[in-house]
Amino acid sequence: MDIQINKIPSLTWNWLQMNEVKVENVQTYNKKDKEEFIARIDNPESVNHTVEADFDIDASTGMGNEIGNVLGDALVHTFETATAVEEPVVIDYKFLQGVNASKVQLKVAAGAEMVVVQDFASALTEQEVQESLAHVDGKPDKTEAAVETRYDIAEGGHLTLIQVQHLSKGVRFYNNIGGKQETTGGFTLIQLVLGGDESYYGCFAGLQGSKSTFENRIAYLLSGQDKLDMNYDIDHTGTKTVSDVLVSGVMRDASKKLFRGTIDFHRGCAGAKGSELEDVLLMDETVRNQTIPVILCDEEDVEGSHGASIGKLDEKMMFYMKSRGIPEEEIYEMMATAKIDSIVNEIPLENVREIIRGYIRD
Repeated sequence: MDIQINKIPSLTWNWLQMNEVKVENVQTYNKKDKEEFIARIDNPESVNHTVEADFDIDASTGMGNEIGNVLGDALVHTFETATAVEEPVVIDYKFLQGVNASKVQLKVAAGAEMVVVQDFASALTEQEVQESLAHVDGKPDKTEAAVETRYDIAEGGHLTLIQVQHLSKGVRFYNNIGGKQETTGGFTLIQLVLGGDESYYGCFAGLQGSKSTFENRIAYLLSGQDKLDMNYDIDHTGTKTVSDVLVSGVMRDASKKLFRGTIDFHRGCAGAKGSELEDVLLMDETVRNQTIPVILCDEEDVEGSHGASIGKLDEKMMFYMKSRGIPEEEIYEMMATAKIDSIVNEIPLENVREIIRGYIRD
């Protein structure tokens, strides 16, 4: 089965082949007695955790409906709080060979706060990695992992969602997000892509309530034949809503990346502000970097901006550092680490920051 996901809200020229992505030979998850790929769920007492048969949050998502063909009949883990929670909810995934799928709902009541950490890792051995890359009848038999997270933030609530992906090669990963925020509701999304060789990311942020906010920080390290395909749709409908998206990445070897970022100002969202900025360091001539920054506007009283800084290290900086005896490869590594660390530093939990820095050093 093939699916089409990450469709941009406002289509560009078809010949560019950037409007959406087609994923071939997709497998569907079938519910098992145990979700063995969920290694740990740690939630504070003030956060209610239940398991449901299906979503009850009705929300658009960045990937669209066809991702449901991968998610199948996966169970929904719902986390709900009515107070400000200091300790984070931690969900550790250790994906296994075959098809893995999980659904998550995050509900933040009026005036409440919650921090959620999703750690996407791989439990595959080296032998299993090689087996997952084997070909059957000329078609790749990849291990697949899909996680869809929906959220609902009530008036004055705030949700911080931290996602860390450090998967093995040979895993095809889908990370889909969608939700909505009421008046003065805040959503902070921090995402780190540090592994895997074929990753698809989608996010829909519905800024429905007046003065609701969305802050997104994304960092990625791509190497080898890695592929990263992203679609982010920030939907401003409430008045004086604010969104801020910052993407920082490093690309090596023959890696490929496509970022679609849409800020959509709907009629009636007077006073809304939206910005997106991408900063990409290209370490080899053989990388393929594509970016589609889009601002859609149906309201006069708004402010929107987008920009991109894409290229190699500044020659003057390279000369300065080389003149002090630092090898070129080490200079690139230092700059790459600094780029990712700038996003890591925005994570509010010190222990999580240290764990992630360990992944980067490895």
